[in-house]
Amino acid sequence: MTAVLFIVILVGLVVIHEFGHFIVAKASGVRVEEFSVGFGPRLFGFEAGGTLYAFRLFLLGGYVRLYGMEPGQPETPDSFNQRPLWARVLTIAAGPLMNLLLAAALFWVLFSGLGIPKIVPGPPQVGTLEAGMPAQKAGLKPGDRLLAANGKPLANWNALLTVVAGSHGKPIRFLVQEGQVRRTVNLRPAHDPSANGQLHIGVAVAVTNVRQPLLAGLGSGISQAISVCTLLVTAIVSPLLHGQAPPVSGVVGIYGAVQQAEAAGLAQVLTLAAVLSANLAVINLVPFPPLDGERLLLLFIEWVRRGRRLDPSREAIVNTIGFALLLVLAVVLAYHDVVHMHGAL
Repeated sequence: MTAVLFIVILVGLVVIHEFGHFIVAKASGVRVEEFSVGFGPRLFGFEAGGTLYAFRLFLLGGYVRLYGMEPGQPETPDSFNQRPLWARVLTIAAGPLMNLLLAAALFWVLFSGLGIPKIVPGPPQVGTLEAGMPAQKAGLKPGDRLLAANGKPLANWNALLTVVAGSHGKPIRFLVQEGQVRRTVNLRPAHDPSANGQLHIGVAVAVTNVRQPLLAGLGSGISQAISVCTLLVTAIVSPLLHGQAPPVSGVVGIYGAVQQAEAAGLAQVLTLAAVLSANLAVINLVPFPPLDGERLLLLFIEWVRRGRRLDPSREAIVNTIGFALLLVLAVVLAYHDVVHMHGAL
């Protein structure tokens, strides 16, 4: 199931990206020769409106082929380079923009559909119990409220954490409310080896999913998508300014993240997909061949040169070299992720 989910997320993000290029190219009069899901040998497909729609063997993404972007193709009114500059800019920018919109839409579903987990307000309420820890041994149950500790009211979860951490392992007398019944329970916090030996009583806080109204959720979704993009730019630029390599991950690392998200539930899967979509938008705007950022840079240079394009043959060579370097980078990142995962085991 992890592999299926990984492919669905990966292919979905890329297809949405390519659909952005496709729909704007069609609207601006550019001939779209092919829209393919996957790479390699064609499994099946059909032609409509002068465009081949195909599904290919290796489902690791997809692509759109626009007429006039390959060297040697005759210039016609519907070729990419014959369309107005603004139309070409919008066609290229539409890919990253679609990924940004997808991220906002996924966050919207998360905020207004599933809801955001928030700690139940008021005195700490027991969510789950850890087997073998003091709370479970003392008979506490999910839903119980811890009203007071050693005679002092507990206003919230942070107050409970403070009392437990400051107990020095001595017993704590809790006033517990179970439904309409109140009782006193004595608990001696224990050291939890899985939490660096910190003192715990073995309860997890109760949370509730709070759904935002649709319009508020939409605003939060857009804001969250922009925030993720801003954080990514900072995470890339800041290390580079200090002469360090930015923290990036490859396909193997993404697979591991999908595996963890699947175990955590649907909300975490949607969050991961939204973050990856925002990341794809930002990465594609980097001015490195053959990413969208490089094509936008070339269009800007063309505008500065008042319509004079760079030599298409040289542009093709640069794109080929850039693509090869990206493949090498993908292999290096995959190796790094495998070594890191092996070390973590």
